[in-house]
Amino acid sequence: MLKISTKEREGSITFVLEGRLCGEWTAEAERAWSRLLASSTGREVLLDLGGVTFMDREGEALLASMLARGTKVRGSGVMVNHLIDQAQEKVSRR
Repeated sequence: MLKISTKEREGSITFVLEGRLCGEWTAEAERAWSRLLASSTGREVLLDLGGVTFMDREGEALLASMLARGTKVRGSGVMVNHLIDQAQEKVSRR
């Protein structure tokens, strides 16, 4: 299960993911992310992965594409922070 929500503030919008970023949920998160980007006009887009408990390879690929866009990300826990670090390394090597 994956919960997808947003938090809007003046000048920014935060895309919040909670639960398991894997399988069919990754595709749903990607669709929601695309809709958010299309409607964010001029606002900074942030990514909050603090509630993510698991991420498979598809989830990691989505994270890398989000980071490649220059998105700032926040995570919590050893596993999620490690995956964020790995994705940032991949993006910086491109």
